[in-house]
Amino acid sequence: MKRNVRLLYCILGSAVLALLNSSLLDFAKIELFINGPVENAVGVELFVQTINIISFAGFILLILFSIMLIINNLFFNEN
Repeated sequence: MKRNVRLLYCILGSAVLALLNSSLLDFAKIELFINGPVENAVGVELFVQTINIISFAGFILLILFSIMLIINNLFFNEN
């Protein structure tokens, strides 16, 4: 049971990372740079691409931890 809870926390964290690429946050990502320290297009593009890479890693981790949770419940059930 304790391992399942840890995996569920990992899945929750991965889902938050995956949601960084949500269309709801697109405007917020760009608004960070308006009247901010970096107002050039290179800085904005670098920031957006970094967020996209982190989001992709979140999707991969979400899939990995979900498979681990399924395997844990199928083969290592404590009941």
